[in-house]
Amino acid sequence: MKLKRKVSLFIVYFILFIALTAMIDYYAYDTISPWVFIVISAIGALWATLAHAKSHQKTKADELAHDIEEIL
Repeated sequence: MKLKRKVSLFIVYFILFIALTAMIDYYAYDTISPWVFIVISAIGALWATLAHAKSHQKTKADELAHDIEEIL
């Protein structure tokens, strides 16, 4: 898998995790620092990217990553 594909998969997963943690942050009523959710999202996206690259299965994330690759 090329580096460009891995970076685009990371972007897809990072946006997904940011959206999920933003909802949690919204309902936490600012009791937790938003930086915690950004760090958790980055770690989750990194883990998901590595797991996806290791599995060698084509998913919808690959299609979204392909669209991002065209932009990059």
